[in-house]
Amino acid sequence: MSNEYNKPSPSITPLDGLLSDRIIKILSKNGVNSVEGIQLAYPLALLRMHGIGMLRFRKIESAFFPGESFEPEFAAPTIRMAYDSSLNGQLPLVTVRALARAGIKTPEQLRAAYPDKLLKIRTIGTGTLREIERVFFAEKGLGK
Repeated sequence: MSNEYNKPSPSITPLDGLLSDRIIKILSKNGVNSVEGIQLAYPLALLRMHGIGMLRFRKIESAFFPGESFEPEFAAPTIRMAYDSSLNGQLPLVTVRALARAGIKTPEQLRAAYPDKLLKIRTIGTGTLREIERVFFAEKGLGK
């Protein structure tokens, strides 16, 4: 099964040992199995591959294109937040979103749900509960 990234070449250099096993597996699933394939796919085809985000892209770039720093035209929003929640910026985004899905969008609702209703939310465990205590219950001495 050939594809555009691995066209027959006089010399094909395998990726073994040049990148992490996880990145090699992702590249392989996307049809890139050689150094030459990476060179053909750089930069846009790599960025379009499922499983290659900016972090993995930078690792590939530093391994095969030292001194290069491709900057895509798209950019993630600078401020990420959960819609319609006054808890934004006080807790990690993933926690704010989990609380918002459960209908908890204000500090008052959060305090009313503490701790039993909070622990029933699927993604909130004891570690997240300790972070909530540290931020919202420090005055009561719970957030130590």
